[in-house]
Amino acid sequence: MKSIYFAGPDVFNQHYPQRKAEIRARCAAKGLTPLLDDLELDTAEAIFQHNLSLINQADGVIANLNPFRGVIEPDSGTVFECAYAYAKGKFVIGYLNDRRDILTKLRQTEIGPPAGEVFCPDGTWVENFKQPLNLMLVQSLTAIAGSLEEAIKEAADL
Repeated sequence: MKSIYFAGPDVFNQHYPQRKAEIRARCAAKGLTPLLDDLELDTAEAIFQHNLSLINQADGVIANLNPFRGVIEPDSGTVFECAYAYAKGKFVIGYLNDRRDILTKLRQTEIGPPAGEVFCPDGTWVENFKQPLNLMLVQSLTAIAGSLEEAIKEAADL
């Protein structure tokens, strides 16, 4: 059975225990073993070391890359976990509800560039590679799914 580490900001949600149960059920149906964050740990160092240990044990990672505490970007801790897993040679499947390209998504916010432009009001350039996230993250992913369920199916099929 493949073991999958689940990365993402879900752990910060008050409904995380229910989310863990959902993940376990979906994985069982596909013959996967889920490795999940432990909410009982109480220090930053303990959580960090525990999560690295889980990634090291895993065959791959499924990461929730939906925006977190912002309008476009995923959780920075999740991005770190994706990069760590990639560096360790693990497969990494991200899932993202809105897979439109980052320029299109940013243009619909106050911080994004106006139509026809690639520079934001603060003077920063927006990469236009027709990808839903930063190129460094996208290039490290084995696949980008549209939902948790699709990501689990993708992992089972690898």
